[in-house]
Amino acid sequence: MNSRIVLTSLAAAALVVMTACTASTSGDAKPAPDTGGSTSSKDTGSSTSSSTSTKASGSLADTDPCSLLSRSEAERVVGPLKEEPKPEKIGSSRGCAFTPDRASLSVGIRANVGLSALLPNGGEIKDITVGQHQARQLLDATGSCGIYLGVTSSSRVEVVLNTATSNDPCTPALRIAELVEPKLP
Repeated sequence: MNSRIVLTSLAAAALVVMTACTASTSGDAKPAPDTGGSTSSKDTGSSTSSSTSTKASGSLADTDPCSLLSRSEAERVVGPLKEEPKPEKIGSSRGCAFTPDRASLSVGIRANVGLSALLPNGGEIKDITVGQHQARQLLDATGSCGIYLGVTSSSRVEVVLNTATSNDPCTPALRIAELVEPKLP
């Protein structure tokens, strides 16, 4: 009698397994939503963690700094430019130089230095948020203002405005940073 119970149980289990394997569900298969803990790059297959939101595809190392701000966007904030924006390199920063009248504007990328490495060097640093990114504002004693947008713990994008006027350079620098921020990877 024990063998009949075992055989009946095995047959019932096999029927359940066969039913589960042949059942279908209508609709489209979709991946589970991203929880924001990490992002994956299709080019390298590597995974990196970020404390800030990722808005665009690609990596900061692959981003052209001149693609982060158009000439017309810059001119809306700082007025007419004397010439076309041009690439520049200052230390470990890859940048794009803009030449408004009586000022200079630079949008730079540092793929190897985060916000924590920003030093005041006699200026005044203030923690701020620009869009979805943590940022720091540095007002320099020489009349320049930098808005530093944290992309990862070891990378940032810099918007630096030097003006020859006595006007507050941080207001237009922040407006430029607000135009750049949505384009960050």
